[in-house]
Amino acid sequence: MLLVEAGCEVEVSPDLLPVTLARDGVVLIQQGSVAEVRALLDHWTVPVDHPHQVADKLTVIAPRLRANDGENEAGFTDLPLSPHTDRSLHTQPPSVLATLMLAPARAGGSATLVDGGRVLTLVRRQAEDSAIARLRLRTTTGQPGPPVVEFIPGYARIRYRDDRIARPYSTDGHTDLVADLRRLISETARSLHLSAGDGYLVHNHRFLHGRTAFTGDRSLVRFASI
Repeated sequence: MLLVEAGCEVEVSPDLLPVTLARDGVVLIQQGSVAEVRALLDHWTVPVDHPHQVADKLTVIAPRLRANDGENEAGFTDLPLSPHTDRSLHTQPPSVLATLMLAPARAGGSATLVDGGRVLTLVRRQAEDSAIARLRLRTTTGQPGPPVVEFIPGYARIRYRDDRIARPYSTDGHTDLVADLRRLISETARSLHLSAGDGYLVHNHRFLHGRTAFTGDRSLVRFASI
């Protein structure tokens, strides 16, 4: 299995993975296996449960014949998924998310990655931190959720989704700021084609992930850790 820096194909030593991920927010996986990724994560993280895991805290993301959970199972379809934070409404979202492609789609199904840190830098050119801090998620049932950006001394933690489960809004009614946030996420999103054995690790408090629509029996394994 190879670990490489995104965009420059520089190999990353497994020992330097935590540092590289903290710096860049993403590291790509090439020619990997489920066992290798699991062993890599077990070296320096603790796996967390997911409601759809199959075994050993692994979740297989593949289309199903039907959904049993309403919109919470949107990932288990062939529809596109907008960029989002994994477990965005959870009290403590995982800090590291890894995926590994088992079988790529016949067509489509590219991974979508968004650097939330870059988006925040661009948003800060247009709004004060006090206004950004009042951006929150709200469920479609009207329940208030967590802040989109949580400012912590020394860094900012981002959690985001914009779908039928929850959407961003401003407690101050700044719809223009919400619109700017959506626009910047769309404009900075980049697509990544994953072959079998390819994947990525992202800092889930910074990077958003999603996918494009696809056809065929696309199958991917998800790992989440703290």
